[in-house]
Formats: sequence, structure tokens, C-alpha cells
Amino acid sequence: MRYRPMPDIQIIVGEALPFTVFDRTGQPLLVKGHPVESDLMLARLYEHGLVEDGGPGARTDTRDSEVAQRTRYVARPSARLRDAEDELTLLHRDLQAGVYRDTRNRIVELARDLQDAWENDPDQAMGLLQLEAIDHRLSRRLMHAALLTQVLSVPRGLDESRRLALMCAALTYDVALARISEALANQAVPLSEAQWRSIQTHTSDGVEMLRRAGVDDEVWLDAVLDHHERVDGTGYPRGLRGEDVSIEARILGIVDIYTAMIRPRAYRDAQPSRVALRDIFLERGQRIDERLATLFIKELGVYPPGTMVKLASGEIAVAVRRTAEGAHPQLRSVIGKDGAPLAYPQVRDSRVPETAIVEIVPVSQYRSALGSLNVLWARGATAG
Repeated sequence: MRYRPMPDIQIIVGEALPFTVFDRTGQPLLVKGHPVESDLMLARLYEHGLVEDGGPGARTDTRDSEVAQRTRYVARPSARLRDAEDELTLLHRDLQAGVYRDTRNRIVELARDLQDAWENDPDQAMGLLQLEAIDHRLSRRLMHAALLTQVLSVPRGLDESRRLALMCAALTYDVALARISEALANQAVPLSEAQWRSIQTHTSDGVEMLRRAGVDDEVWLDAVLDHHERVDGTGYPRGLRGEDVSIEARILGIVDIYTAMIRPRAYRDAQPSRVALRDIFLERGQRIDERLATLFIKELGVYPPGTMVKLASGEIAVAVRRTAEGAHPQLRSVIGKDGAPLAYPQVRDSRVPETAIVEIVPVSQYRSALGSLNVLWARGATAG
């Protein structure tokens, strides 16, 4: 019998599995008709499970049961985000090349997909992208920025159309730098005159690219144009002050600073999220809108989802969910005291002295040991 990995479909926890799942030796992990008891069980099936090649796992057999009829064909969160990143990279290339293949609508659809990810589980959506902050890949960073706009736009009460326009702006605000963004991040020498000019004009150049692609939403375009404006008038390209800078542009400016700082550049290491948030705090009321900066820090917490930390026990853990106590997020230990990756993430409580957070550690140092990221957010994870 030939087997293949579990298909990227979502199964309803608590209801019957519509096909049998096997391990790598061909032994059943869970037999068709048995209930999936928890999110953790489901995550383990996705991580290790195989289905018969060409069997019902390849295409859910809707004749077998009503349960199977309610199975929804959607990719797992990490796979959805990877697909979105690939799509955004293609969109950036098209905009740079002046090739327009339903570009505006594709960007809007991508923004809606990210909104769906946010509404389904904001901590998981943010955490997955925070854990990918190991390089300065533009599409990945702008997706992260787009999700983070929700941290401010939702509590500030922006209506749905403005939130969507802001997410579209976040996905495209640096499109004019797409060809050189990675080179700039990897460059340790001073900027050339041509590079400096590109940076100074990238906001207006980006707006022109978007207009040519059929974008006419002024909220979207103004946010792209003004995301480097500062409330004290020291920004560019127009030197706007205070409320003359739209709230969307002010939000975009904050998430741009944060997502840039937590990623490495040739001349510096990635800054811990705590340092990035501290710098935003210190700029509040000066270059950055004070109320938005304070709200951003409050909403993200001291350890935003996806932050990797070292515990007093010597373990390495990931902050997976925010709590009312900003300094004590929900944690999942992923590397044990002996330095070996754990088979499954273990719940840890940072309020307990033995597992208190000692410091933030670089994602790049431990990212390869994480395995499946989806497992981190499984609600059935256990203490151990």
C-alpha cells in the first residue's frame, strides 16, 4: 500500500475522522469513524499522519458520513501564510514590471485572507509571522505589518472598509523598493546616491505604481504615500504634522518601525521585540502618535506572540498567546533543559519561579528546531 501526507484540510475537532490515518510503518494512528479528541491530537495527525495514496484522504468521501460533508477544504494556517507570501511576491514583481493581471483585486483578496486569519486566531496569525522574522524578505515583512495594523485599527474603531484599505496599504507600501529591499538589508556600507534617491521617492513611486494598476482608494493610497510622515513634521515626503497625517498612515508608520527593527540587517542583529517596543515608547508624543504608540505596546504585551524566550529552567519556549498580564504570556516549551528539541510543546507558566522568563532569545538561533509551527497553538497541549 502506498501512502502520502495528510491532505491540507480542516477536520472538525470532536467529530469523526472521515478516513483512516496511518503512521510511517503503516500502523493506524486513528481509524476512520473515531473522533478527533483535541486540537493537539489533530496537530499530531497533521504532523505525522499519512493516508492511503488515492484513497479517501486524497478527496474527502462525502458519501461516507454527514461528518465528512461538513469537512472544509482549507489549508493549515502556516500553509495559508506561505501561499499568501508567494502570491504577494508575485504581485510585487508584477507592479514593478508594470504588468497588471487583476492586480488590485488580487491584493484586496489577499488582504481579506489575512483578515480571516486574524479573526480566526489573532495570536496564532501574529505568532507565525513573528517566528519567520529571520530575514528581511519584503513580502513576509509586509504581511506581518498588515496583520499588525489590526492591533491598532480594531480597538480604534476603524470601520471595515478602512481596515481593509489599511491592510492593502500595508501589503504594498514598500513595493517601489521591492527590487532592492533585500540588497539594502544586506548592505553594510553607506547608501549610494541612487539608493538614497530611491528611498526618498519610494512612497510617491509606490502610489504611482498602484494607480497604474487601477487602485483608486484614497485611504489606501494616502497611507502608502504618508507612512514615513511623523507627527512632529520631520517625516517625508510632505513634512505633514499632527492630525494632517491620516490615522492609517500613522498606524502604518508604527508597524513599519516595529517589523523592520525585529529583523536583522547587515550592520546589526535583529532587535528583540522588547527593544523595538521600548524605542516606539520613547518616540511617543514626539515623532510617533502618543495614543497609538501606547495602545500598540499595551495590545502586543511585553512578549508578543511568536517571541522566543529562555526560562529559568534552561528551557527555550515560545510565547503563544497574550494574556491580561502583559509580562506573563502563555508559553509552550520547545527545547528542554538538556538542549534537545521536545517531541511536543509543553505548557509552561512564567509566574512560577522555575519557569520564569529570563530573556528573549533570537528566533534565528532556534527556529530550525521548532518543527511544525501549527502545533504550538493547539489548545490540547499539556503541562509536563
